[in-house]
Amino acid sequence: MNSRATNRSLRKTRALDQGRESFQKQAWSAVFSQLSAADKEAPLEPEDLVLLTQAALLTGREADGIDLLTRVHQSFLNRGDVHNAARYAFWLGFTLLQTGESAKASGWLSRASRLLEAQPDCVEKGYLLLPTGYGAFNAGDAETAHGAMAEAAALGKRFADKDLVVLGLQGQGRALIRQGEISSGLTLLDEAMVAVMAGDVSPLSSGPVYCSVLEACGEILDLQRAQEWTSAL
Repeated sequence: MNSRATNRSLRKTRALDQGRESFQKQAWSAVFSQLSAADKEAPLEPEDLVLLTQAALLTGREADGIDLLTRVHQSFLNRGDVHNAARYAFWLGFTLLQTGESAKASGWLSRASRLLEAQPDCVEKGYLLLPTGYGAFNAGDAETAHGAMAEAAALGKRFADKDLVVLGLQGQGRALIRQGEISSGLTLLDEAMVAVMAGDVSPLSSGPVYCSVLEACGEILDLQRAQEWTSAL
């Protein structure tokens, strides 16, 4: 290895180590800067691209986050890791739904579903229940939404995926509130937020859960609960 290649390798290693350390500290701007620097020296492996993606989304860089999610998906697909490729196709579709790009979102969610067609039961199939639940919720069908979210949470529990469990819990909570079961719904939302505060879920999941809880508090004018969770977070 020549000296130029050696220097690039050293710079990447240093920036990568710094970025991983900053991620543990939840210093999202630093993560984005440091891992972006490492990525410029040589393309990151998909696991580190996931960290960079989360930092991009958490610092409001939605366009960068979407581009990075596309890279994450393709990197796992190139590796032959169908489950992770489907997982990040889901996250890409889910993120695009939140930015209002419904046609693109539908395409990515369809790709995730197609990748899993020949696979046995897996946690990624549980994630694909979430858009069904959200769609029913937004269409005013709280009962169907609750069913889809409950099934997603059950799959999360079965496969020990805390992110899916918590996303399913918050979805059930929102659906129960819409059905008039406010106390039961808030209990589930509080449980979901406790998991977020405890660091049980990834940043990709914690943001949507927090925003959903705030929306629910706004619906029922529970400003005290919204302020309490905002201060805690």
